[in-house]
Amino acid sequence: MTASIKAWQLFWLLAAVISIAICLGLPFADFHAFRGTEFIVLYSVFCALPLLLVAFTASSLVVLWPSRTARWVLVNRRYIGLAFAFAMVWHFVFVGYFMASFGNRVRWFDLTLDIVGACFLLAMTLTSFRTFSRHLSSSTWCRLHKTGIYTLWLLPTYFFLDDYLETLQPYWLALFAVFLAAGTLRFLAWKRRPVVLRSAA
Repeated sequence: MTASIKAWQLFWLLAAVISIAICLGLPFADFHAFRGTEFIVLYSVFCALPLLLVAFTASSLVVLWPSRTARWVLVNRRYIGLAFAFAMVWHFVFVGYFMASFGNRVRWFDLTLDIVGACFLLAMTLTSFRTFSRHLSSSTWCRLHKTGIYTLWLLPTYFFLDDYLETLQPYWLALFAVFLAAGTLRFLAWKRRPVVLRSAA
């Protein structure tokens, strides 16, 4: 059943699921209040991050636990990544509304990191299509997407750790642990690959 859903069918299915999930959160948001708007900003990014984790660990799962499902995930990683980008569009819309309504309350360093991440996400999304990717060599495309996926993984990992150290709330620590575990999977898979293949991991 899962294998029959692939490519753009998978993208549109994930896009629909993300949209429904975010719409279900809208009744709990108050767009006239700081906290109420902050809720939907955070909620929308939490809806997107599972897709990032799947795309980030897809190649590692094939190396560490090879199976038909793992190979299906790897083959469809492009469309999972595009669904993540789609989900982040929702997030950026809410962020834009938040900043327009309540001003920029993000520290300049954190804002700089967010902008860097957004630029990588945009570049990776555009170069997932032949119209843009044909202007890049295969090695440049690989470096862009490898650097980009690590950057997109590192940013929430850092933010979750920073939030935990600031608030000492255990759920931030749990989220940090999940992303740290994903990074550990990438490292373990990289170590298991033959040396000649590690640069492409």
